[in-house]
Amino acid sequence: MLAKQATTFNLLSKEGLSSSEIKNLLASLKIFPTPFKGIYYVPSPQERRATFIDKPLFVLNRIVALYLGSDKFYFSCATAEEYIGSKWSPGNIVHIVNEKRSGKIDLLKRIGRNEKKKTYRSKKIATLLSYYGYEVIFHRGSVYGAKFKQTPYGRFALKSQITKDRKRFRENLET
Repeated sequence: MLAKQATTFNLLSKEGLSSSEIKNLLASLKIFPTPFKGIYYVPSPQERRATFIDKPLFVLNRIVALYLGSDKFYFSCATAEEYIGSKWSPGNIVHIVNEKRSGKIDLLKRIGRNEKKKTYRSKKIATLLSYYGYEVIFHRGSVYGAKFKQTPYGRFALKSQITKDRKRFRENLET
């Protein structure tokens, strides 16, 4: 396993790890859980010792690509505004425009459930999940023709595209 990469249960088993070995890695937090079931993050030794994620947006970009099975997505709305600097306060909501999925993943509930358990591992998982924000919203729409800026952390919508996306996904943003 290479450090600082996203992986899945199937990829780990193809590397020769048994199911029980993978579960032990998860239980000992040698691989970190992500907001998406079956997708994990392999931390660097420093990240693992301190139980943090160095560049959560960079990691999120990789795990979303694994989750969607494609790199046809970009970050928009408040997420893009935060990245380009037109919005200064973090919203803790990640907006992803893609062609496959629409819906919300409420991480705040998962974080709360883990904090209530009061075990060392569950509190660390709650901390790790909080690095991704409190909610991930997928907006289903065409990526073709969208105006975005490619960065090492992913694709972020330009201001003109953010305005279009806000109009296009208004019903999703209000809820």
